Amino acid sequence: MAQSALLRLLPDAPQALCDILDAARGPVLWPVRSEIFGLQRFAQHGLSLGETHRVAPSSFRSATFSPRLRDNIAMLREAHHYIGLQASTGYDIVPAAEWLLDNFHLIEAQLKEIHEGLPRSYFRTLPMLIDPPLAGLPRIYGVAWAFVAHTDGAFDEELLAHFLIAYQEVRELKLSEMWALPTTLRVVLVENLRRLSERVATNKAAREMANLCFDRIDSYPVAALSELLELLDKRGCGPVFLGQIAQRLKDRRFSGDTGRTATLQDWLHRALPDLDSLQVQQSINQAADNLSVSNAVNSLRAIGDADWPDLIARSSTLMRLMLTSPVFEAEEVATRDQSLHTIERLAKRSARSEIEVAQALLGLMNSAAITPTSTPTAMSVAAYWLHGSGRPTLARAIGLHEHRFFSRALMTRHVVFPAYLLCLLAALSLLTWLLTDDLALNASVGWPTGLTVLGVVLILFPASEVVVALINRLISESLKPQHLPRLALSTGIPPEHRVMVVIPAMLTHAATCRNLIHRLEQHYLANPEHHAQFALLSDWVDADTPRLASDLVLLEDTQQQIRALNARYPSAADMPGAAPRFLMLHRERLFSESEQRWIGWERKRGKLELLINALAQGTSRVFLDLGDASIIAAETRYVVTLDSDTQLPPGRLRELVGVAAHPHNQPRLNAAQNAVVGGYGILQPRISTPFPTARDSTLFHWLFAG
Repeated sequence: MAQSALLRLLPDAPQALCDILDAARGPVLWPVRSEIFGLQRFAQHGLSLGETHRVAPSSFRSATFSPRLRDNIAMLREAHHYIGLQASTGYDIVPAAEWLLDNFHLIEAQLKEIHEGLPRSYFRTLPMLIDPPLAGLPRIYGVAWAFVAHTDGAFDEELLAHFLIAYQEVRELKLSEMWALPTTLRVVLVENLRRLSERVATNKAAREMANLCFDRIDSYPVAALSELLELLDKRGCGPVFLGQIAQRLKDRRFSGDTGRTATLQDWLHRALPDLDSLQVQQSINQAADNLSVSNAVNSLRAIGDADWPDLIARSSTLMRLMLTSPVFEAEEVATRDQSLHTIERLAKRSARSEIEVAQALLGLMNSAAITPTSTPTAMSVAAYWLHGSGRPTLARAIGLHEHRFFSRALMTRHVVFPAYLLCLLAALSLLTWLLTDDLALNASVGWPTGLTVLGVVLILFPASEVVVALINRLISESLKPQHLPRLALSTGIPPEHRVMVVIPAMLTHAATCRNLIHRLEQHYLANPEHHAQFALLSDWVDADTPRLASDLVLLEDTQQQIRALNARYPSAADMPGAAPRFLMLHRERLFSESEQRWIGWERKRGKLELLINALAQGTSRVFLDLGDASIIAAETRYVVTLDSDTQLPPGRLRELVGVAAHPHNQPRLNAAQNAVVGGYGILQPRISTPFPTARDSTLFHWLFAG
């Protein structure tokens, strides 16, 4: 209806212009912009905002951002298209429009970021506001809206942290809300950009409409101008239309029709009594819009680059409370998240706040407190009480019924394992039946029963291997892996967690030795840790005599290469007698009665056993004395064993030590049973097949490389 009215008043108006100015869309909304606050004023606003925010749990029927977000993106695309047409035809465009044209790809990408960062299932867990104007929307949306409005869309981590801390002095935010904040800020910024782009495009269209009218002003009725102004006022751009008419009247002189000019000026004065104030205000609004658009675009980039784990750690009440635990503070981010998510779930099940659950947890952790000079124990970490043997005690402390707390563990113990065995049995029975169908047919025509039974038994062995491998593969591909807790070790491996990386190998040829030394160097360059040694754990090849003529040549050549490595990469402790960075731990042959040859005792397993004993005793006397190249650093706690063709990607050594060093993973021995009853004495990390190079590419390699 409104579009047809515009076309009736200006039949040759472009369709895109009529779409932008369609009064049925309603007035253009004001940008998300308010008084700019500083640090102190923001803290005061956080307190007052927290007092006004009343919430209720979300329901399945709660609204989501999706419909409005799609509408925002559609409006942004329309405005982008219209502004692009104007720019391509040579019209001048304001800086705000240039920002939108140059950065539209970034704005469009936010749709995917928002959907991935805040899925519908996560949205339903957020507390919803009760009171207008944001009733029915998540509380964190109100927080994000206030921050964007009072910063004019500029993103400042310090300002945001102070605002959140002040807000939570009155109203505690859940951890799920804190993690929803980055995505919610993107939602508000896209909303603001939609309003700004619609405002820019509509104002541009109103000026174009004024130009079209003025191009035929000598014959255009004043009544039509009034009707057109009424339609544009409904869209909120009537003053812009009048301002452009006034500018054209000022710039153009009519050829003798002074009566027509006076009539138009009289109409303009009645419609716009204070032209000067309007022009000043339009200049102010245009400058403000330019700044708001640039702030919003830059903030969309900054949000993606911000250190959100650190920001949330500084501003979340729950995080700040948990960080009072030294072990929790030292843990890696993913390990912290596991504990925090469990606290969230327990808070929901027990109808307590997350802070109350965290306080109960910290009380139990502190009850197992240690002296500052001792090492943390398993009971001093959150994982013991949240996932380990301390779970019943924590459940009682927060008033949670144990059967609800342990339903998953009971299901694992009493349902999952029997179901696994049942699947194995069913699959094995089916496969055996298919494979023995011919045997059954032969038995029915006179085959001896014993021969048939023997055939079935023989088939069971390979069939069981196939079934077990298939079921295990299906389970491993279907279930999400559970990561062991680990320490962050952000500043590197500390001296109390010194590690040795060893490559067990045999000295066979000079080329083999060079490749082994090169591999040691690669491991160090990928993981240049101060408190790590890289050792070649070597044997000579099997022989009929204790020594071969080539032994000493290979040994001396390898020693020389180790010395060259140590000269090229000296250890941090460059002092006489200090342990070098690269080692060569070599041993003599012993006579094997079973093999009737001279070999390295127990080969690879024996070398590693000797190394562990040497580390426990603090001596390397079990290996040949090769001078500095065989000095093992004191207090080496961990050994990482790699095959000669295994790579150690950058940062993985620190990560492995972080897992082994975590108190929850430390082995706990039972002296009576002589066994590890808790933690881990040996850790086997996942080994992945790298992508094959062109020369190494085979179907087998390609398949296992994924």
